[in-house]
Amino acid sequence: MEIHRKQDIPWRKIEENALVVNPKTSLIYPLNPVASRIWELLDGQNNLGRITGIILKEYDIDKDTFNKDMESFILQLEEAGLIEKK
Repeated sequence: MEIHRKQDIPWRKIEENALVVNPKTSLIYPLNPVASRIWELLDGQNNLGRITGIILKEYDIDKDTFNKDMESFILQLEEAGLIEKK
């Protein structure tokens, strides 16, 4: 399954954090450093397995904990209308 951020979603990285805006709802979503990095990697070039590998290399995170958090984060992005699944 391919997951990527929608092209029409504006966002800005500020230091290690990111702000993502849904223009349809005018809601702003602040992302912490790990979530910001995941957001960057949701560019259509990486599948979830590759993203997981990159995050586990870049951050000191337990794999099982990360997998649960990643599943929840992707669900939240989908519910907010910020990503597309194919």
